[in-house]
Amino acid sequence: MSDPIADEAIASSPLPTPKTLARRRNVFFQLVRFAVINLKMVRVVARGHG
Repeated sequence: MSDPIADEAIASSPLPTPKTLARRRNVFFQLVRFAVINLKMVRVVARGHG
């Protein structure tokens, strides 16, 4: 049972560019993003406990 409206939305959604795909597959880039997100979370928690 598929929803025709949802199927159309999925079919017309934009595909990632080759540059975007390369970044998603790059382990170094992912590690940097992981570190940045974790530092942001640490900052939020530290502010809450200050």
